Amino acid sequence: MAYVPKTLMVGRCWRCGKRLYKGDTFYYCARCNTYYCPTCYRKTFGKCPCCQLPLREV
Repeated sequence: MAYVPKTLMVGRCWRCGKRLYKGDTFYYCARCNTYYCPTCYRKTFGKCPCCQLPLREV
């Protein structure tokens, strides 16, 4: 039985709670210090729901 290394979980999406892993595409708001998944990025039109700044891709 081989050991399968786990990928590093960076955090969770602030809006829906989906787990965000290192190497995946996710988005970040520098002012609020929050992360968003690609689905929530599209649903919020690329802006942070709290401060309305454009989100950066990480």
